[in-house]
Amino acid sequence: MSWSRTRIAVLGVATVLVATTLAACGTDADEQATPASGASAGFPVTLKNTFGDTTIEKKPERIVTLGWNAQDVVYALGETPVGMPKVTYGPTPAGTTAWDTEHFDPAKTTLLDTIDSIPFEKVAALRPDVILAPYEGFDKATYTKLSEIAPTVAYPGAAWQTTWQDQTTLIGKALGKSAEADKLVRGIKDLTAKAAAEHPEFKGKTLSIVSYGADDYVYMPGDPRVQILNELGFVNSPGVDALEAKNAKKEFAVTISKENLTDVDADVVVGYIDGSTPEKFAADPVYASLGAVKKGSAYLMTDQQVISGMSAVSVLSVPWVLNKILPGLSKAAQAAS
Repeated sequence: MSWSRTRIAVLGVATVLVATTLAACGTDADEQATPASGASAGFPVTLKNTFGDTTIEKKPERIVTLGWNAQDVVYALGETPVGMPKVTYGPTPAGTTAWDTEHFDPAKTTLLDTIDSIPFEKVAALRPDVILAPYEGFDKATYTKLSEIAPTVAYPGAAWQTTWQDQTTLIGKALGKSAEADKLVRGIKDLTAKAAAEHPEFKGKTLSIVSYGADDYVYMPGDPRVQILNELGFVNSPGVDALEAKNAKKEFAVTISKENLTDVDADVVVGYIDGSTPEKFAADPVYASLGAVKKGSAYLMTDQQVISGMSAVSVLSVPWVLNKILPGLSKAAQAAS
């Protein structure tokens, strides 16, 4: 997991999809990438980000990824990173996410300890041709330092809020595989559309995603974990929309006081309660007072790997995590009816 988002996270495909012959799908990132005219095989290519422009002169061979999901897209596009972050939240024994296990080869990829900071020297030692971090929320000084090592693909808008579609599209452009990236996007869209059609009980149900613990956090509409459930048919609760209207900094999650949790009650509440149990959660009088808890339409999650899969939305994590969460979401949505 990424160092600057781990705290909230703790509180809180590929081969088949590439093979499918699906129509290409554009995203906002298409407007943020401008290949040089007449470039052979799509290079050089210039990608816009929140700090400026990044130009990649030729197809990268040595790829380093930073953040939660970039390596997923790299793997899904048939490439292998020389370096990627070691997973510390819900890891497999190998130190990866559950959905990356079949792709990861320790002989080819170095795991980087990014829990507290980015290890610049270790990144440089890998001699990358490109650093992919279209979601990671670092500052300009970090971007500048990374760019001195290799062209760095950073996030194009607000930190931690690049959609999974734009992450895929940006990485596809950076690697000279735009057509393949578009097919991956379309494949996941088809997958979520199929899941939505198979679960009409989701359509129109209001939703809040909350991380409960020492501090309580509510995830905002710009966060990919909210977006993917919106794609299944859920709509954001009025309380979440009200918080977003006051979210001047456009943060992906905002704190909420315990006494105000009823403000973000919803038909379905997805609750991260890592470190607790549903029984302990329901024994708390404030949590027990929530309408979703009373109705049985609160979907409480304790499994770190599943929480991670919902949090690190990507073309590899979505198929994996949908298999895990659809039964629980369906039960919660039916209880809300």
